[in-house]
Amino acid sequence: MENKDYFKTETFSLHNVKSNDFIDTNELLKLINDENLKEKIINKYNLDKNYVVEIEKIEYLYQLIYQYSKKFNLVRLEAKESDVTCQLKFDTKDKKPAFIFKIKNGNENELIYDLIEAEGIYDSVALFYNSKSLSQYVKSMSKNYKKRELLADLNDSWAKYYEKNQESIKTKLFRILNHKENYYLKSINSAAFKEYGIAESFVMTILELNKFKISNPNTEFLISSVSLSESKLDLIISQKKSISLGKVGFLRSSISIRNEDQGNTSFGVYSTLEFFPNATEKNKIYLFPNRDESKIDNSIRSSHTVSVENFIETFANVSELFNAGEKLSSEFEFYSKADSYDELRAKIEHKIKNTNSPFRKVKKLADLFSREKTGQINNLETLLKICAASNEIEMEYDLKFKLRYLISNVLLYNSNNY
Repeated sequence: MENKDYFKTETFSLHNVKSNDFIDTNELLKLINDENLKEKIINKYNLDKNYVVEIEKIEYLYQLIYQYSKKFNLVRLEAKESDVTCQLKFDTKDKKPAFIFKIKNGNENELIYDLIEAEGIYDSVALFYNSKSLSQYVKSMSKNYKKRELLADLNDSWAKYYEKNQESIKTKLFRILNHKENYYLKSINSAAFKEYGIAESFVMTILELNKFKISNPNTEFLISSVSLSESKLDLIISQKKSISLGKVGFLRSSISIRNEDQGNTSFGVYSTLEFFPNATEKNKIYLFPNRDESKIDNSIRSSHTVSVENFIETFANVSELFNAGEKLSSEFEFYSKADSYDELRAKIEHKIKNTNSPFRKVKKLADLFSREKTGQINNLETLLKICAASNEIEMEYDLKFKLRYLISNVLLYNSNNY
């Protein structure tokens, strides 16, 4: 893959994947770069000796995580705002825009970089200009080739401002990805930002699940959904044990492990319900309870500034979130109490076709929930089939994530927010 392919979130199918269903703990530890964190993990899980973790198709997932987390070297560069400028360049062939940051006198553990030129990726441009209230203005320049010189004028004006207002200059952490001769500015943070990335979240989750299996030997897990980029992880793991909902279908109690380690983002573990209508495993609906009802906490979240101890503790109660999913399954009673299943379809359709909807360009999705295409929805079975079918439509990861929440909120809470 090209470098930039790693910055796009891709969903991987595990169907027909050949993989061992085990992984050594020594292999898992290879994913941890921070020696302090590695030592604490070894102590917590007694990993002085190597042993085997068994989860269906775990080797395949491990290889994916390894590929994405080890592709780039990370440079944590502290630099003054006054030593950083940004230029807008357009490719000579296709005129695609790129924001190039020039960072002078950057410091990484007392190693000084005279100059690093890094292309801005993710939200780095917005993070750089937010404090100046200029992010939208700067982003708009990328839409017009003729406006590229305006950014140079902007740099000059801020350089003059910093000359007269030295006290306003702040030092920030510029997190830069490096592969061979290429540098990419991933995010801009404070020095308190810790490197808890996709690999760290994966390792902690697998070790906690294995700990749970040791105490509950009859429990089996399966990897249900994998979405991944260099900086983003969305992993759904389910218990194989199913919970019957009669003629409606069945569900599996699941957890969703998420991590975004760019910008001011977070990581955590969330209760999930993996629902299969009509007792078939061909189609499924992922439902995310987002209300803490009956004093059931359905998520554990932390920021990237927490201590190593708190990072480890975030994953300590993973097994309890599986139990929360089973308790929250009582919310499925909402289905049988619905006054009109077509009204629920209409709520989803309205959000999909709304003027400001991010889904408007996904025609298959609009057709799927359209009254003209589907007709009147008179029963729960048909509604659930349509919702399950929507999960199979190809679309960008962020859209699919929003769609899952939209359907979850309609089916669980009769609300079409997401």
